[in-house]
Order: sequence, then structure tokens, then C-alpha cells
Amino acid sequence: MPATRFRPEVIVNFAMSADGKISTRALTPSTFTSKADKRRLSEIRALGDALIVGRNTVAADSMTMGISAADLRARRVGEGRPQVPLRVIVSERGRFDPGWKVFTCADSPVILCTARKIPARLTRRFPPFVRILEFPWPGIPIPSLLERLRADWGVKTLICEGGATLLKSMLEADAVDELRLTIAPLLIGGERAPGLTGMPSGFLPEERRFRLKAIEQSDGEVFLRYLRDRRIPKARRV
Repeated sequence: MPATRFRPEVIVNFAMSADGKISTRALTPSTFTSKADKRRLSEIRALGDALIVGRNTVAADSMTMGISAADLRARRVGEGRPQVPLRVIVSERGRFDPGWKVFTCADSPVILCTARKIPARLTRRFPPFVRILEFPWPGIPIPSLLERLRADWGVKTLICEGGATLLKSMLEADAVDELRLTIAPLLIGGERAPGLTGMPSGFLPEERRFRLKAIEQSDGEVFLRYLRDRRIPKARRV
């Protein structure tokens, strides 16, 4: 589904092991893919008007959520866009650490999304390019969040890099339009190592079907590009 005046197009980008793990039990950063895949991540990130991640991913990966490649930054400028996409971090409980690396980089605004009031003593420690977007407790409704990003910040394309909790929420809201996956040639194993939607738990409200758009292979890795298929299966038509 293309971007509308109501919400952005959402592209999800993940790397995972051949047995479907996106991290280890200790939630260590996913550094197991090739240099070429790291470049691909930057290229996908550069497609977006904004990049969204969950607070655990920012903390675990020590992210700046920026684009380090000079050619990609220059390309964005040549297209009339900022060098770096808007950065969006989600934490329903408002657990944001002013010491995170992302707050040392002023390349673009950072929006902190929360369903809890952040104490003034904490907000004073954030740099001036930080904005806070609050929703009523008990949670952040994904449709409302996407609508606000579209209406208030003009986000037409949103790149989601995880983690699993955020992706599951996106899928529950049926807000994922495109899924890009790098499958690395290794096995991690472990009952407590998360997959794409986290630890084994309840099902999604309905299955989310995707159709394969493209496949690439290099360095022993497979890169898959899927588009959301919202066509109703023939067996379910009434």
C-alpha cells in the first residue's frame, strides 16, 4: 500500500540467521551479516523520510540511527531531502536514556514516542533537537502513531529496523507494506533467542501474507524482498 495522507508506507528491514533468529539470548547486536549487507542497510535507511526503532534496539546496538556513507547523504541532498532521515524511538513506558549514543548526533531531529509522562528532570537532559510525542496510557496505538508522523512531520516512507516487539505491533496493526530480509548462513539456536516477532507467544490476529518481489544472493547470504499481499485468498471470498 503506497503512502497516503493518513499514514506513511512502512518498509521493514531485518537480518536473521538461517534458523530465524534476529539476535542471541543476550540480545546482542546482529553483527553476523557481511559488509555488503551493512551497505544495503544504509541504502534502505536512505530511502526513508524517517527511521523508527524500539528503545531496546537503540540501547543494545548503540545506534546513532544515522547514515555514515557520504554518497548516500549527498544523494538525499540532491533529491531535495535532509541528509539524514527523521529518527523515531518508541518506548511505551518512556524508558529513554539521555546517555544513548543517538543523542550525541544532531544530524536530524529525534522523536521520542511514549505512553508515559517523562519527568521534567529527565527531559532537561535531552539535547534541543529531541521532540517528545506522548500518547495516553496504556499503550501507543500504531495507526495513531503513523498518522501523526504523516500529518505532523510529512513522513511518506518509514523504515523500521526493529526490534521484534515493534515489528509485532506493526504486524498486528497490518501496517507493514514491505519486508526486506537478509538471511545469514549460520545457526544460532536457543529457546530464548528471539525471532522476527520476538519469543514464541500468541498468534497475530490474522496471518499476514506477502509475495516475493526479488531475491539476491551474495557472500553466502540471501536477500529477500517481499511486498504485502492484501488480496483475499479465494477460499475466503464470500
